[in-house]
Amino acid sequence: MAKKTKASSAASIRKAEEAQKAKDAKANVSVATPQVSPEEAARRAAQEVENARLQAQRTDWIEYTSQLFNNYGLGTLAPKITEYVQQGFSPDTVTLKLQETPEYKQRFAGNEARRKAGLSVLSPREYLATEDAYRQIMRSTGLPKGFYDSPDDFNKFIESDVSPTELKQRVDLAQTAIDNADPYYTRTLQEMYGLSNGDMIAQVLDPQRALPFITKQAQAVQFGAAAVRQGLQVAKPIAEQYASMGVTQQQAEQGFQAVAQILPTAEKLGQIYGQNYNQEQALSEVFSGPMSAEAIQRRRRLSEMEQSTFAGQSGVRRGSLTQGTQGQF
Repeated sequence: MAKKTKASSAASIRKAEEAQKAKDAKANVSVATPQVSPEEAARRAAQEVENARLQAQRTDWIEYTSQLFNNYGLGTLAPKITEYVQQGFSPDTVTLKLQETPEYKQRFAGNEARRKAGLSVLSPREYLATEDAYRQIMRSTGLPKGFYDSPDDFNKFIESDVSPTELKQRVDLAQTAIDNADPYYTRTLQEMYGLSNGDMIAQVLDPQRALPFITKQAQAVQFGAAAVRQGLQVAKPIAEQYASMGVTQQQAEQGFQAVAQILPTAEKLGQIYGQNYNQEQALSEVFSGPMSAEAIQRRRRLSEMEQSTFAGQSGVRRGSLTQGTQGQF
């Protein structure tokens, strides 16, 4: 009987300990997770949904605005777009803020000039459409690569309010000018510098930046064309040499008339007397080139030989090689 009572007491103690542990555990749970009302739980759940929606919306805004500005050629503004959107600005507000950045103003520089001139500012879509129209006109004409095919190139047209229609008229007029130009000039342009029809139109459209040939090389072409007109040919380096010396088109025309007059006889007598006299020396004599003194002396000797040999009875008119041509130009 004593043993049964002892066992019963031990069982009672274990039950009491287990009950205490359960009570303590329940107390700990109550401290860790305080009771939340159904209304609060619903509010928190709704807030989480709204936060997720806003985050998804911001991601969409960032992607949309970044793609839009990338199409403008302003992909470098992506970090600023992300920053503004994360700060809570709407796409419209972000766009307005981005328009104040140096990158945006540089990309649409024509608008800044238009604003100062009192002209209406083009929207980015209008600006890009105008550029595309310009580019299409240039490509269809065959203008050289690098000539008016970038945003910077079109800024001047846009700020001057030149419409695509007006630009097309200018290109057509340039083409007409080429078609009606001196054929010797256009032929020399093509032969001396390998210029295409589009290259020549570029020269007419913008002589300040069309191609490097517009200064010295254009004068070189005029020099070469004057030679062709007299049935002569000059190499490109020679033409450029005299162009750099400042020989004008009028001087070239007059000078090559003199060269054409003296060269055949001088060359013929040079072959007879073994005293070479060629076109290069004639050019130097007529245009005061680097060999002018030597060329003059050589032609003078030929004249003296002619007179001495034929005593003035040669088939060549007496004094034909003594006409003064030194430094005419």
